[in-house]
Amino acid sequence: MSFDTEACGARIRELRKGNKLTQEKLAEELNITDSHLRRIESGTRTGSIDLLIDIAAYFEVSMDYLLLGKVDQSGKVKAELREVQKQLKRITAML
Repeated sequence: MSFDTEACGARIRELRKGNKLTQEKLAEELNITDSHLRRIESGTRTGSIDLLIDIAAYFEVSMDYLLLGKVDQSGKVKAELREVQKQLKRITAML
């Protein structure tokens, strides 16, 4: 198994978009430039291990998921719960 920078970048992009964040906003939250984030998301660059840890912590995902795409049962359940929470917020807003 090897590290795939494009797949890692795609997961970061998916997490960002799933949380309705722009590249500019996420870059600001992570204290990096938006151009650096664009290169990470495109797979042309990788972040430092410290940055990748910050990204995993920010999105509450494991490093295994972020780096390798591995999802353990608890990670899958957490993702499903976050989706249910989002749906409940939308429903509550409509009431």
